[in-house]
Parts: sequence; C-alpha cells; structure tokens
Amino acid sequence: MNPQIPLPHTPPEADIQAIVAKLKTPSKPQLQSICVVNGLPKTGNKADLSHRIEKLIRECADEQDNQRYQEIRDSIYRQTATMPPPYHAPSAAPQPHVVASSRYGPAILNNGFPLGNGARPAAPGLTLPGVNSLARPPLPRPAAPITAGFQFKSTPFYDMKMRLGEIKTCEVNPGVPAHRNSVSWSIKAQDLQQCAVDPTVRLLVFCAGGNTGTQDISFPHQSELKVNGGEVKANLRGLKNKPGSTRPADITTYLRLKPGTYENAIEFTYALTNKKYYIGLILCKATPVDVLVTRIQKKIRKESVVAELAKKAHDPDIEATSLNLSLKCPLSYSRLSRPCRGLSCSHIQCFDATSYLQLQEQGPQWLCPICNKSVPFEQLAVDEYVRDILTQTSDSVEQVTIEPNGTWALPGAKKETKPVPNGASLFDIDDFEIDVKPDVNKTPTSNRIYAPISLIGTPNTSASRDSSAPVRSGSKRPAEVIDLTLSDDDDDPRPAKRPNLGQSAYNPGSW
Repeated sequence: MNPQIPLPHTPPEADIQAIVAKLKTPSKPQLQSICVVNGLPKTGNKADLSHRIEKLIRECADEQDNQRYQEIRDSIYRQTATMPPPYHAPSAAPQPHVVASSRYGPAILNNGFPLGNGARPAAPGLTLPGVNSLARPPLPRPAAPITAGFQFKSTPFYDMKMRLGEIKTCEVNPGVPAHRNSVSWSIKAQDLQQCAVDPTVRLLVFCAGGNTGTQDISFPHQSELKVNGGEVKANLRGLKNKPGSTRPADITTYLRLKPGTYENAIEFTYALTNKKYYIGLILCKATPVDVLVTRIQKKIRKESVVAELAKKAHDPDIEATSLNLSLKCPLSYSRLSRPCRGLSCSHIQCFDATSYLQLQEQGPQWLCPICNKSVPFEQLAVDEYVRDILTQTSDSVEQVTIEPNGTWALPGAKKETKPVPNGASLFDIDDFEIDVKPDVNKTPTSNRIYAPISLIGTPNTSASRDSSAPVRSGSKRPAEVIDLTLSDDDDDPRPAKRPNLGQSAYNPGSW
C-alpha cells in the first residue's frame, strides 16, 4: 500500500507576521506592483495597499492554500530585493516523503508544498533526505514586469523585453518654469550587456500621461533628459495637438557599458505639468525599417484594381474619364520602389513603403498621406497593379495615363485612331473639284471650289493641271472659310477666299 500524501498545514503565525512587517519597507510603486502581480487593485495610499496584501495573505493561510501563499510571499521578497528566509514547517506537521508509485505519477512534497505542479521548493538549498535527486532546482528570479498596471503603446519598430528600475511618477507641477522636479535612475553597466552584444537591443525611455489601459507615448511639454550629465538630443514633444505623435527616447548611445560596475546616472527633469506622468526604462529589441518593409505580406491584386476601375466606369452617376497616375511617392518625391496603400483606401495613387515607415518611425501617426485615413502597419498592402506598371516603364517615367477600362499608356502617346484634318466637320474634299487658277468673274457652281496655287503646291504633272485632280487628304492645310456668295453682278468683286480643304460629309449643294 502506498504511503499517503500528508495534508497541507496552516502557515505559522510567526511567518505571517514576518511578511506583514516586510510590507512596511517597499515604496508605494513597489506595493502597487505586488498588488498587480497578485491580482489586487493598486489604488489608494501605502496603508491601503499594505492592508489589502495582508488581508490576501491571511485568507490564503486560513484556507490552507499553501501554493498561493508561497507565491504572494515570494512576490513580496522580490520587491524588497532580498531572498526569502527558509520557511520551516511546524513541528506537528508530518515529515515530507516521496510517493514512489501512484496512478497520478510521482509527487514530491517539501514541507507540505507540492512540487509536482511546478511550484518551487520552500527555500533554495533546503536539504531533504531521499528527495534531493528528484527535486527541481530553484527557478530563476523573474525579470521585473514591463509596466505596473498599464501598458505603453507598442509599435512594430521595437519589442519591449525587460524593464530596468522602477516606473517613476512625475507629480503635478503647475508652478513657474523655474520650479522644476526631477526623477532619476542608477543603472549598472553589467545590466546593459545585451546592448553591447546585440546592437539592435536598445534602452528606451517610455513616458505616458495615464496609468490605465494602453497609453500613448507622451512627455511633459517642458522636460529634458540627461544621461551621465550629458543632455539627450531627442524630440520629446511630438507634433502639436497630435497625441501619440512622439516616440520613446533612445539613450543607448549615451550609456557607458564598461566596466560592469559603472553606475549610469539617468535624470529626467520636468516643469509645468497639470497631470501626473509615468516614466520608465525598458530594454527593447529594435526592428529596422528595411526589415519591416519585407514583412509587408498583404497584397492588392491587379485584377481587383482593374475590376474596381471598370465598376466606376459603369456607374451612371460618375462620368468616367482617364486619369494621370503619378509614379512618384508623395512623401519623398522620388520614384516608387515598393508601392503601398491602405486596405481601406479607395484611391489608386500609392506611396512608397520605406518612406512611409521612416515617417512613422520619427512621428507615429499612421495616417495615409493621400486620403488621411488610418493605415497602421497591419493594414499596409502592396499594390500589384502599380508595381506591374513600374516594372514595365523606365526610371525616367514619372506618370502614366489610366483609362476607365484599366489600360494604361505613357503620357503623350498617340491613340491608334485615323487622323482627322482640320475642318473635317465642314465637308468632304473628295466631293468637289479644285480650280488651280480661279476666275474671279466666274460664278461658282455647287461642285466647284477655288484655291490659290500656293495652297496645293507647284504642279509638275499633267494631272496636277487637270481641274479634276483631287488634293491629297492627308496634307496639312490651314482652316479657312469659303465665300460662296461671289457673283458677276458685284461692283467690287472680292478676291477668291482660301478654301477649307478638309474632309466633311457636308454637301454645299444642300443650301
């Protein structure tokens, strides 16, 4: 018969009192972090926070929830940066032993705390006869949470990995500019070795104007940042009246990474604030713009663009006309390399992906530069219709003409239609005869018109002297008006008018 697993015991009052006494040491932000980790509200003053944590500890002790009790106990000692002392079971508690075989598998108990579900031993280094070879090693101390109860708004340009130091609170300071407040950190170089090994790991300064939910990056209007006494040149204001248009301040290049014991002094000074700000240091993994460009996987198919153009052309409420499509980016004014637009954009004009991401990296707004619609990174798509035009045109081409049916042509290209001479709408030259040497006293007939010899060139053949020889319709002639009112009865005969020799379906004999 297998030995029975001993029931959990109630933690001794002495251990509870030691934890309660430990709650007097942490600062308010540390107490708030303890509350957040353990699922408690983080509002109120230090006394409220301490009382809330103590109440949770006693509830777990009364319910004999030893695993939960151990988690709360460890979270308190982590915030005070000290190792928890060994937790000795009461003398009346049964001795721990191993269940060698059971249908639930082997289980190890250490002073009443089960380890089979991933709980750590009560105290690192505690020796138990017969179970050391099976006990799991102590888990490493977890990194500090990135934020305390709220989240800084993230972007595709970096991934937040670990917070260094505490989240500082910038209290309200509505005084004169000369009255300034400041918060500071001291970071050892040995904690920044990731920055020395990997150049894409950066230390960024995040700041937000709230502590609930996801917060845009924003700094007090009057503020400055210094590292080791040197001022950090960074745009902390962003665009005027544009919340979230600034980015975290990168201070990596201002840090000293050697020797490991060197203390980097980081100071943030601010003034004229009417609300609280929350600021912290976070190690991030940066992603370059050229890498992000390759991660744009969504596409707008060429067939869908042509279908959309055809749909608009058949809309009775819209007059379909050709349009000019620029092959230059509206942001950089250079030829498009990777044409993109938002999935919600209804225009065919594109912008360059690299130029757009570079702009968002400097001042994140994520708005289309053409229609001003929201275009976050997840909504970016490559337009295959425009990309096909770019591959079929030379780098010197700056725009093309798009027809309503989706076809395109270079600007200035002649359409494949029969050329029409000037005045073609008046009459057809083939229906008339031309007299090279007109007689001004002769009354014109319905089938005879007169033209100066200079209009048709010097005759060099017998056919050219023939009054019935037609003039080539393809030759260029100026548009003129034919005076058909000339008669022999005029006292002052008018000279013959230069005729319009264009083609027309009009018959003068119908007048």
